[in-house]
Amino acid sequence: MKTFLSSTYRDLVDHRERAAEAIERLGQQVGRMEVFGARPEEPKAACLSEIDACDLFVGIYAHRYGFVPDSSSVSITEAEFDYAISHNKPNFCFVVDDDYPWPPRMIEDGEAKAKLTHFKRKVGGGLVRDTFTTPEDLAYKIASALGRYLAGSTQPDDSATNP
Repeated sequence: MKTFLSSTYRDLVDHRERAAEAIERLGQQVGRMEVFGARPEEPKAACLSEIDACDLFVGIYAHRYGFVPDSSSVSITEAEFDYAISHNKPNFCFVVDDDYPWPPRMIEDGEAKAKLTHFKRKVGGGLVRDTFTTPEDLAYKIASALGRYLAGSTQPDDSATNP
């Protein structure tokens, strides 16, 4: 199976690295923008194409809304989330704990902050999500959530043997 890892990048480099390691330790492949390489398509199309090739979706959200292409009203990160939901990908979302200290230069304000607040409400409104603090805390929570899901999806179907 393959898992797509979605988030903004600059503010979550260490978190993404630990998350990818945790997913790989579960025997999963990880689709993530750091390894896309050069492509003849715009970034949003590349991301959505990668989500198509994945079985699971992991979203990590902190204090940046992210890049909004000229042709869009939402960030690539929000577009990835919406696309995964609309394509019925099992979705695991993690939002930074509001009380966890964060570097001020990595916190957006103004319109981006307002859009991020709306996006986080959307994430929390339809899914059971978890919070995180450190990169290690996030990795542990991702491994726990995906491990629980994968263990449940590989259990034999009792109804097939016990009508």
